[in-house]
Amino acid sequence: MLPPSKDGQNFVTVSPILGGQITLPEQHFVHPADATAHHTVPSLSFLITHPGHGEGPRRVMFDLGLRSSITDYSEPQQRHLSNREPYTIGPGVAATLRQGGCDPLDIDTVILSHVHYDHHGDPEHFPNAQFIVGPGTTRLLEHGLESSASHQHFSKHLLPPERTVELPSLTEETGEYKWEPLGPFSSIDLLGDGSVFVLDSPGHLPGHINLLCRISSENWVCLCGDAYHDRRLLTGERDIAFWEGSDGAVCCIHNDPTSAARALRQLRELVSLGNVELIGAHDAGWFAANRHRMFPEVL
Repeated sequence: MLPPSKDGQNFVTVSPILGGQITLPEQHFVHPADATAHHTVPSLSFLITHPGHGEGPRRVMFDLGLRSSITDYSEPQQRHLSNREPYTIGPGVAATLRQGGCDPLDIDTVILSHVHYDHHGDPEHFPNAQFIVGPGTTRLLEHGLESSASHQHFSKHLLPPERTVELPSLTEETGEYKWEPLGPFSSIDLLGDGSVFVLDSPGHLPGHINLLCRISSENWVCLCGDAYHDRRLLTGERDIAFWEGSDGAVCCIHNDPTSAARALRQLRELVSLGNVELIGAHDAGWFAANRHRMFPEVL
């Protein structure tokens, strides 16, 4: 089971934010698929607010959606976005926060599920935040992947090195953060009080992580990043897709499909352990049904 609430337990609020939209070809994400179907999906970001430990609220962002301007992307990323039309870019997550009464300068921490273009947004709009990324992310930004896929382009200087913390690998025993079992996942108690847990969830990309948030004594929200792009993968109605690239190579949207499939099984098990709402960054069905719960509202 999931860890029970303690006496004086802190809870967090979670506010989803629309960080732009892109259009995905169904056949690259699920199998079987309609080869002609395309779906316009959100790229969700989340504001998590913790009451603090006597020093005032702590504000955490999980993912930052798309950048606020197409010209802030590299040329390879811009070419990839031309394959995701129609898409919506702007006003950007920082502007949306400001419109809703939250100053981006007050964001203490930004956690990135991973560093694909539609999740890292505009890090420079959060100059006071510490950035937290999953194991192996800094090497990925520095060296990229041995892949010709158009979405696998990364910005070497994306994150401020003096304000970026990479979580340790599961085998490391040193450092501020320690991995411990939590249900089917390895987890880090991010704030030390059982309110927010980072979940190790590789597969889609090296360093991919989820965030499990305790919003009441009985209720949790799990922010799943790109652990799934289509809810039918969670129900078992569809499988992870593979296709043949132009060079004849077998392609998958996930860097490590075996680990991605394991992450789906882990999410199913997590839901069986308690009242956990799963939200994928590109879950169009969830977004359509929950527009009334978007920032500045809370889940």
